[in-house]
Amino acid sequence: MVQRISGNRVLINTREASTISGMSREYIQRLARRGRIEGLKTGHDWLVYEDSLKNFLAVPRKTGPKGPRTQSKQEPSQSSVTTENTFKE
Repeated sequence: MVQRISGNRVLINTREASTISGMSREYIQRLARRGRIEGLKTGHDWLVYEDSLKNFLAVPRKTGPKGPRTQSKQEPSQSSVTTENTFKE
């Protein structure tokens, strides 16, 4: 379902946007809801602007998990470090 709205902007449904982008329909809806891509909510469904989706896809992104969090570089407190040997042989 392709609709032309004012000028050259084309609205596509989330199913077509999913096919173009390779992303799930739910993720496309989340992007539109958060304003990352431009779109309109018509009742229950979302329509997104094709040019906005393509601009979003043109920006390189890091894929996959974000990686482990780095620990702060604070000195361990004396209460957490024991200096005596608590094990008996």
